[in-house]
Amino acid sequence: MSMQKLGKGLAECGVPLEYDVFGEDGKLLLRQGHVINNEKQLNTLLQRGLYVDVAAAAAKAQENLLSGHKYDPFWLWDEIVGKLGHLLRLCDDEGDIPDQVVFLSRLVQMLTDRSKDAALAAMILLPDQGRYSLVHCLHAALLCDMVAMRLEWGEERRRSVVCAALTMNISMVDSQQKLSEQAEPLTPEQRLDIKMHPKTSADILDKAGVGDSMWLQAVHDHHETPLGNGYPNGIKEIGDEATLLRTADVFSAKVSPRTTRKQMNGAQASRVLFTDPGMTTANPFIAVLIKEVGIYPPGSFVKLATGETGIVYKRSSNAHTPIVLSLTNSRGTPEAKPIRRDTSNEEFKIMSVIPRENIMIRINPVSLWGSP
Repeated sequence: MSMQKLGKGLAECGVPLEYDVFGEDGKLLLRQGHVINNEKQLNTLLQRGLYVDVAAAAAKAQENLLSGHKYDPFWLWDEIVGKLGHLLRLCDDEGDIPDQVVFLSRLVQMLTDRSKDAALAAMILLPDQGRYSLVHCLHAALLCDMVAMRLEWGEERRRSVVCAALTMNISMVDSQQKLSEQAEPLTPEQRLDIKMHPKTSADILDKAGVGDSMWLQAVHDHHETPLGNGYPNGIKEIGDEATLLRTADVFSAKVSPRTTRKQMNGAQASRVLFTDPGMTTANPFIAVLIKEVGIYPPGSFVKLATGETGIVYKRSSNAHTPIVLSLTNSRGTPEAKPIRRDTSNEEFKIMSVIPRENIMIRINPVSLWGSP
C-alpha cells in the first residue's frame, strides 16, 4: 500500500473523512466517515501525521469528479489546467504544495488510465495558446505517464515523474507564457532566466516541502543532455526520470502552437526527436514515446486515399496505421455520422496530415471520446 500524507486542506473539522486514515507507522487511526470535532484536535493529528492509501484517495477523487456525469476527458483536462495555474502561481501563499501536486498527478493518471486515446485527443485538440505554459506542462506530464506506464514503472516512480513534469517550470510560469507570444529576440536577462529555471524551480519545490528526491532531481536536470551541452550545469550523467521528462518536454513543445510558430504534427515532431543528437544519445525513451503516441495521434486530422477527410480516433499496434473516423466523403461533403476506417487497409491509407486551421467541419469531441 502506497501512502500519501494528508494536508490541512484535505481533512476538515465537522466533515466526515472520505477514506481510512493511518499513522506514519501504517496503523489505522481513523475510519472512513469519522468526524474530527474541533480545530485543536485536527492540528494535533496533522502534527502527528495523517496518511491515506494513494489508491483509495485517487478512487475517491475520481468518484467525486465524475459523480453523476458522463466521463468527459476534455472537461477533466480543462480542470487540471485551471487547478495547475492556481497552484503554480500562488505557490508562496499555498500550503501543502506537495500534496496538491500529487493530487493533480492522480488526475493526470486518471486520464491515462481511463483512455490514452481520449487523453491524446485532448492534448491535440485543446492547444490553448492563452495558457501555453500550463498546457505544455500537462502535455509533458501526460506523455511521461504514458511511457512510465508502458515500461511498468512502479506507482511511486510513475507519480514522481508526473509531479516533476507538472512543476518543471514553476519558477517561470508567467514569463514562459510571455515568451511563447514574443516575436523579438531573447534579452540577456531572459536567456539567464531560461538557463537557470531548472535549478530555481527545484529550489522553490524544495522550499515548499517536496521531499521526493526523484521528483526534485528530474526537475533540476530536465534540460541536461548526455553530450554535456545542456543546462544549468552541463552535466553528462542524467537519471532516467530527467531523460524521460526532457524527451516529453521537447515533443510537447513541437506539437504545441505558439504565436510565432505553427504546431508540428506527430510525424514532424517524431523526426525531430530521432534526428537531434542531443535527444538520441543514450535515450531509451524516444521509441517508446512514439509507439505510445503514434505517428498520427488521436485528434489529428488526415486525408485518406479515398479523398475522405477524417480524424484519428484510436491508435493501433502499428504507429502508422491508426483507426480513423471519416468526417466527409470523397467529395468533401460532411457525413451525417462519422464512418470508422482502418488505415491498415490500403484503400483507406493515410495520405497526409491536414493542419487544424484548414478544417472547417465542426465536431463534438466528447461525443467521440466520452463514455458513460
